[in-house]
Amino acid sequence: MLEHIGDTLNWAAAGVLFPLMLAPLAALISDKRAVSSAAWAGIVAGIAAAGVLFSMVTPVLRATPPQDSLFVFALASLGLLVAMIVAGGAGKAAQFLSPAFEAITRGVGRGVMWLLLLMALVQFAVVLLRYVFGINEIFMQESITYMHGFVFLLAAGYALVTGDHVRVDIFYREAPPKRKAVIDLFGTYFLLFPFCLVILWTSSPYVARSWAYFEGSADTSGIQGVFILKSLIPAFAVLLAMAGFVVAQKSVAVLKGRE
Repeated sequence: MLEHIGDTLNWAAAGVLFPLMLAPLAALISDKRAVSSAAWAGIVAGIAAAGVLFSMVTPVLRATPPQDSLFVFALASLGLLVAMIVAGGAGKAAQFLSPAFEAITRGVGRGVMWLLLLMALVQFAVVLLRYVFGINEIFMQESITYMHGFVFLLAAGYALVTGDHVRVDIFYREAPPKRKAVIDLFGTYFLLFPFCLVILWTSSPYVARSWAYFEGSADTSGIQGVFILKSLIPAFAVLLAMAGFVVAQKSVAVLKGRE
């Protein structure tokens, strides 16, 4: 039951997240409401049709989703299309959402950064207790793993938005702004967004099984909240997709001469 609910929620999120991520790409084609909305709808329909066709010709992968999940996906996408047209087209929607997404990813990233200080203090306390007083606290040791998971999963979007992630920039560093924008746009749409969608798609059974029996530590004195930690996986995908949206919108602005 929980797995089915998780699948439905994930397909609803994908029905909003996946089409929404294509708004900057449609805005690159045109700023006019009708043209950008039509371009956006065409891109979404084309990619969705390709995905369905792929699932039909590869039954061995069992990639075909349930019909109710496809209905939820289609309904969420249709609602998003109507909202985008009302907002003034893909370009206006992207310009409106980009600052909001950036604020969210930056806020979450700054918030979890404080865990780094707490993690260092707890690690110091664990070493002190173990080697000076001979006390071994499983709860404290596991809390370090939890804090590290929170920082890694929830601050990834912040690192992407601020450019603090690791980048192999042999060619990128000296490239002119428009070439950098093209590279960022290509990487976002062909690498980042598919990665985020795959995580959303595949994580629902994993997270649902953990919630089904409220998975906790194997040690009785440990933290009984593994199901909460695993729930950060889809949150990581959503925040990273938001950050990618910001990068894509900034790249489009550069290519159109706005920055």
